[in-house]
Amino acid sequence: MNLTLYGLNKTRSMRVQWLLEELELDYQYIQVNIFQGEGFTKKYRKIHPHGQVPALDVDGQIMFESGAICHWLSDQFSTKGLAPKLDSPLRAEYEQWMFYAPATVEPPAFNYMLHTRILPEDKRVKEIADWSVKQYINTLKILNQLLKDKKYLLGDQFSTADIMLGYLLFWFPDILERFSALQDYCQHLSQRKAYLKIQTD
Repeated sequence: MNLTLYGLNKTRSMRVQWLLEELELDYQYIQVNIFQGEGFTKKYRKIHPHGQVPALDVDGQIMFESGAICHWLSDQFSTKGLAPKLDSPLRAEYEQWMFYAPATVEPPAFNYMLHTRILPEDKRVKEIADWSVKQYINTLKILNQLLKDKKYLLGDQFSTADIMLGYLLFWFPDILERFSALQDYCQHLSQRKAYLKIQTD
């Protein structure tokens, strides 16, 4: 299987790259600097119609959406054990977390980032930033309680769901300082060889 990942550091493509490293798969990495307009070239828009990252070329077939790519790869290479089997008692919980990360945790976190870091200062709305960080912190309170005394989301078993969630938690390390369980959780994730590898490549 020939894999080519189109991505950029500190974007959602890191989820896919992290997973590819966990799966120990060979892949080509092509950087697309979407912040400098490279996503909107005619050539790249044929790969990703929105001009965003990630996009994964699998033997000539293109996939986009980091969650979908991670979900597919984890099941495609099921022998690696990063997704519980369909008949596993852990599968339902795994699916829950796979969707919880982008649907519940990510929206307020991204809106907060958008209105504090990404948008030009004259486009930022303080009220949106304040509301978003409040929602994000409320979510972290719940996660902190749920992850108490757990190494990973599924207990002792690391899974792709940890990549989906962990990538988001690394956005605002200062906010995590008040949540001890989440700090411990992120510490476990940050020590994984696959994660360390994508920090240095």
